[in-house]
Amino acid sequence: LRTKSSRTIASTQYWTIEVPRKDIKEFLKARQELFKVAKGKKGISLNVGGNKYFGQNVSPDILLVFITDIDENDRMVTEKITAAAKALGEIVKEKKVPFVKNNYEKLINPFVHSKLKVALVGEGGVGKTTTLHLLMGKIPPKQYIPTIALAMEVIDNIHFANYSIVLWDFAGQERFRKLWKLYFLGADIVFLLTDSTLRNILISKDMFQMIRRDAPHVPIITIANKQDLPNALDPSIIERIIGAETHPLIAIDLAYRNSML
Repeated sequence: LRTKSSRTIASTQYWTIEVPRKDIKEFLKARQELFKVAKGKKGISLNVGGNKYFGQNVSPDILLVFITDIDENDRMVTEKITAAAKALGEIVKEKKVPFVKNNYEKLINPFVHSKLKVALVGEGGVGKTTTLHLLMGKIPPKQYIPTIALAMEVIDNIHFANYSIVLWDFAGQERFRKLWKLYFLGADIVFLLTDSTLRNILISKDMFQMIRRDAPHVPIITIANKQDLPNALDPSIIERIIGAETHPLIAIDLAYRNSML
């Protein structure tokens, strides 16, 4: 933003929530009032309209603004916006404002995106690697090839809000399960995949309890795959059996990609 006119030079959005222009003006006004009594203080966020606002000067007349969820960690956001403002300041000096305006999203993304580490687990043959292909927008494999130990994919073309996805596809065969706990503690979330049959759901329930024991603080979401088959149980029933939030999936259908993300 231009600090004097509050005119937007460039912007990019990582979430579906629209921010009213009046909220931005309210933030700028509150920031000016704050600086009258807190000169030199950095990293002070302001809550406006149910969102959290951070501001950092790129130059004397340009202000970089980050608008986040109310629960975001102030220190982490302050570190990101400080680094971004410093980098943009150097670019403005060297290549001027029009260059920043035309390339803003590409310039700001490295300071905004975080890697979301997702562990994808389940018994062999439930469709984990097929689901991985689905997320990557690729045509699923036509034959079952067991995953050996661990297949890690960094999916750079998938962005959810300000996250890019790192997906770990774990081998489901029982002999590999002793390796799982080495990775669970480094995961941000676990997707537990079932093929929606009662036999596999009961096995998945045991897996859920094992994951909860090894990584008690990591969120777990159950994915009920193969919902197109006649013996598939409804996700609401699966959720009651396993005890974890459950969502339906047909991993061979690319139409499910966006709903899953």
